[in-house]
Amino acid sequence: MSDNLSFKDLSSQAQEKAINEFVPFYIGLLRNKELDVMTIFDMNHVMADINRTINTASNKIPEDLYEYVINFNNDDYHTLMSELPQTYFDNGNPTTDWSEWYVSETNKLDPNATL
Repeated sequence: MSDNLSFKDLSSQAQEKAINEFVPFYIGLLRNKELDVMTIFDMNHVMADINRTINTASNKIPEDLYEYVINFNNDDYHTLMSELPQTYFDNGNPTTDWSEWYVSETNKLDPNATL
């Protein structure tokens, strides 16, 4: 199994798997108002559209919400995940758990931060 692949280097199937695993993590950050670090990587400003969709559909049960926002904002997720400095195995799994990745990225910006 190859590792340290960028999102763009993944197969289409692996990209979809990566997005499916990322969305619950992202929604958790949004709901906890912890997207500050993520915005640093949003060079194409797609997070506003993603967040609007999530907030509009927030009455859905989690599984339906995940599917809805993935379908509605699929291109935006591809764009955002292509910008994130995360690496993946060739099957689409991140090489570093998303929560660990976020703490690491936060610590790079502010070593005294607490997440």
